[in-house]
Amino acid sequence: MLAVNLDAAFILTQALGHHMKDNDIKGRMLLLTSLHAESPRNIPHYSAAKAAETMLVKELARGLGPHGIRVNAIAPGAIPGGGFQAPPGMVEKIPLRRFGTPADVAAMAVAVLSERFGAYVTGATLVVDCGIALYNWIEA
Repeated sequence: MLAVNLDAAFILTQALGHHMKDNDIKGRMLLLTSLHAESPRNIPHYSAAKAAETMLVKELARGLGPHGIRVNAIAPGAIPGGGFQAPPGMVEKIPLRRFGTPADVAAMAVAVLSERFGAYVTGATLVVDCGIALYNWIEA
């Protein structure tokens, strides 16, 4: 769990950060984290990895910012597909009463990566979740 969800992000961003600094490349990095980073959801090894990844974003933003490199993350909410299967009744617990889509996450990624909307954003984890983080659906 740590190798996939933390070590991979660390190794990749370390290599990319060195490459960008060595070649004076100004730019952005965007990681995908999880709501599990901020609230326990009965999956401790995954939650711990994602919490560490969230801190990695902050450390990278602080260290790479002086080189003109912005680093942020997105924490998506309930987006059916892939390995996620929504339990019955879950959509009623989401304040906006709908599941997310990949397009919802992509729109935020485009915004934070852009200079128009994201130029002053670094070290942030942007939650794209229709408000589900306001409710711990695991403990219902």
